Amino acid sequence: MPRYRQEVVNVKIAELLRKAGFKEVVAEVITKGNLPDVMINVSGVRVVLEGWFEKSVSPNVLKDKCRKRIEDNICDLAIGIFYPDSLREAKNEDELINKIKQSEFEAFIFYPSSKGVVDQALGKVSFEQLAENINYLYSQVVKTDLLREKIIEIERAIQDFSNILLTSGIFFSSEKVIEELKKVLGIEEKALKAKFVKEDLIKVALFIIFDGLLFHQVLSSHYTHIKGLDKAPETNVLNFIKEEWKKIMEINYLPIFVLAFEVVNCLPPSPSVDKIFEIFKSVVLEVISSGVLLKHDLMGRVYHKLLLMTTGEFYASYYTSIPAAILLSNLTVKTENPDLEWDFGNLEELKKMRIVDPACGSGTLLSAIYMAFKNEYILEHYRREQTNKLNLTKFHKLMIEEVLHGWDILDYAGHLTLLTLAFHNPRSFFNRCNVYILPSGKDKNGKIYLGSLSLLENNLVGYQYLFEELNMESKEKSIKEERVVQLDVPPSSMDVVIMNPPFSRSAGDINIKFGYVEEEVRKEMNEKLRRLGEGLSYQQIGQAGLGAYFIILGDKLLKQGGRLSLVIPRALLSGVSWEEIRKLLFRDYEIEYIVSNYDPGDRELDVEPWNWSENTDLGEVLIVARKTNKPLENRITTFINLWNKPNNELESLKIASDSVRIRKSLDPNSFINKGNYEILKIKKEVGSVYNVPQKYLKRNFLMFCTFAHPDLNRFVFSLVHQNLFNLASLSTLVEGLGVDRKQISETFERVETTTPYKILWGTSVLMSTLELHPSYIRYGKLKRGKRDAIYRHSANFLIAENLHLRTERLTAMISEERILATTFWEVQTDIETAKILTLWFNSTFGVLILLSHSINSQGDRFIIKKGHLENLPVIDVRLLSDEEKENFLKLYDELKDKQFSTFPEEFELASKGMGIRKRIDDEFIKLSKRAINLQRYYEMLAKDPVLNLRRL
Repeated sequence: MPRYRQEVVNVKIAELLRKAGFKEVVAEVITKGNLPDVMINVSGVRVVLEGWFEKSVSPNVLKDKCRKRIEDNICDLAIGIFYPDSLREAKNEDELINKIKQSEFEAFIFYPSSKGVVDQALGKVSFEQLAENINYLYSQVVKTDLLREKIIEIERAIQDFSNILLTSGIFFSSEKVIEELKKVLGIEEKALKAKFVKEDLIKVALFIIFDGLLFHQVLSSHYTHIKGLDKAPETNVLNFIKEEWKKIMEINYLPIFVLAFEVVNCLPPSPSVDKIFEIFKSVVLEVISSGVLLKHDLMGRVYHKLLLMTTGEFYASYYTSIPAAILLSNLTVKTENPDLEWDFGNLEELKKMRIVDPACGSGTLLSAIYMAFKNEYILEHYRREQTNKLNLTKFHKLMIEEVLHGWDILDYAGHLTLLTLAFHNPRSFFNRCNVYILPSGKDKNGKIYLGSLSLLENNLVGYQYLFEELNMESKEKSIKEERVVQLDVPPSSMDVVIMNPPFSRSAGDINIKFGYVEEEVRKEMNEKLRRLGEGLSYQQIGQAGLGAYFIILGDKLLKQGGRLSLVIPRALLSGVSWEEIRKLLFRDYEIEYIVSNYDPGDRELDVEPWNWSENTDLGEVLIVARKTNKPLENRITTFINLWNKPNNELESLKIASDSVRIRKSLDPNSFINKGNYEILKIKKEVGSVYNVPQKYLKRNFLMFCTFAHPDLNRFVFSLVHQNLFNLASLSTLVEGLGVDRKQISETFERVETTTPYKILWGTSVLMSTLELHPSYIRYGKLKRGKRDAIYRHSANFLIAENLHLRTERLTAMISEERILATTFWEVQTDIETAKILTLWFNSTFGVLILLSHSINSQGDRFIIKKGHLENLPVIDVRLLSDEEKENFLKLYDELKDKQFSTFPEEFELASKGMGIRKRIDDEFIKLSKRAINLQRYYEMLAKDPVLNLRRL
């Protein structure tokens, strides 16, 4: 009777797991101890199974091996099992499989927690129970945020220590210290909140010190001559830290420690400083002892939560949340690339790849795509059964030395990026990196720099982090070697450009497009950027802000087949000022994914609304687009509509993996033709995925993701494209579309006295009738030196310019008198056309089309620009018969004084067969001569978070 070795059992276990529904399972064929026995990919989460025959090793040996798999980041979960000795013998492989099915296994499960790797004994389980436990454990871990507890602890420590330093007199008594910190950190005082300059500087400084202490402790376990923090004396800790960091920098870690060393040098020796290091020491040791916390970008998350409101907002920057970074990176990496055929299993091929984040901040996106590449590198070796070629040390080295590039304008941001990447494998040496600090502003010679955007013009001078002294131009900065280099980045050289670009616009009362530089310098920078844009044939993107220019830069850098991966304001989907960018993407890219976030947030659960970036409620989307010559008719866009944001990295992995699978499996026309889509589930339904032929995005990108529910978006598409009504562009039916609110406010000042200039100033949630009540109309007085030419644009017909759906009630109304309005567009046309169009705009059909052709910038807020109205599809009044017109005019007279409820309330009433909007809808349904049933759409609209701001 044949005797079967352990690796044969591994293979059969893998086969059975595949039959049990786990699609990606690979077993180690040759046992050398380098790789786990079985690797299971469960929706992007790596589960390792380690098996040994019982009595061949002790339980502790098995446990240690499983624990190390997680600590080394080989997997997210580990299972240890003992095979019964009865599996050693079987007549043939079929009998062996039957024996496995009938056997019971002593099993242990291991998973990461905030306190380290936790193990749980399962006792004796059957194979079927083992498979069930894999799914159960997966669902449990996916919903658990491993880091929140530790983030709060670190945040509290830094805040407490900041208070100690402020109250101890160290900083208030020494302006020299403040000046030194500002110089070391490269932070201008104008970029800090005036009231909190000292506090903000201290927080940034303490964060960098804490980062250094973490890396110090990690390195002390690998170098015997480096004393760990557990060896620090009780007093004069500052000198101890300086001495140890000098030793570390002599090894090869100069770029990582030099900034922290300079910050430490700003601190005077004192009991208060000793106290800070003593308490930091205990927190550092807890983090290190957990074995897993550093694997999940812990310090990036602390940075986002604690420091974002110091300098980030003043450089027009918000930083990507970790779950969003993981989701975007995995969509970028996991999706097949027919143009470039990326080979993740071959380090020599991987070495040729180039990835850049031209506004890298703390390095969150580069860290996330590092992890996505590493996951694919590991999984590819299992798929190919290359058990002796996995080399994570070499992988780490080539990723930092060759593949990953990060650019920023802040010195400490570059430091954090490099440290974030180094933490992925602290024991692996690398001799160079591609993290650059780029100049921004005006130099001493009067030359204007725009950070990364200067690369739109030519190659750029910048500062590169060095590892060794080089025989070329350099300048001393404390003990740091800082080389002035020419950043030589050829066009079309990057495989991936991944970024969350600064998105601040130049419009508004405060211009923070380029940080708080001097007014005159900012004007010069804006002028240079404008000229660069025009020189590249982008004439109308100024109001879109820096984000539009960064996309142009990304396009310049990408090779054919490369991917552009963005965290970007939702305004890109339909904003008038973004139109040239949409044309670029539509023409030269397959827009593979548009990920929308419909989560209105939950304060109790610490879930922020609408965003993908930390500390902002601005609506954002994730976009992945591949540069290609592929014919337009063959390009597919996958829409991912998330009703609940992913809470952590593992949820993001599952969403990405499921979405990639769905993109492959769904027919690109099935959503358009049949309404087919798939639901994403993580314990409960969290979103939907559907494919759309990209050719339908030509009008704008918003139409297919205006609402959370896909059926609503498909209905909007049918209204515009499938001739349910005879539609025409609004501009063909009217004489004029009014003036911008800014023109009104610049020409008139509000007065309470009667003047010839009647103006509706602002809006009110109480405006509820189709005919505007005269009590809302006030007056304007010409400002000195102004002429009243714009008053000729006054009109009776008003269309909303800025809608808040949850509280407002109408999209259009009629004024008995001609007026100007600051939050409505004045539309000049005859009164009969105006009345019929007012009914249309306040029908469900008109509301849906209007919203899908506006800018959805924030939850329930929709902005309608004149450029939207010009081509907006509306009912073609010219094609109505006299009888049909008469019916609508009678309906207007019947309803003009009736009070509408708010949008969600009105749709709730309509779902019950009541309400003014339903009365209007019924008349338009008669006009269409079709059997249009709006019942299900009313129900969806009443519940959609875009209207009612409630979570699904």
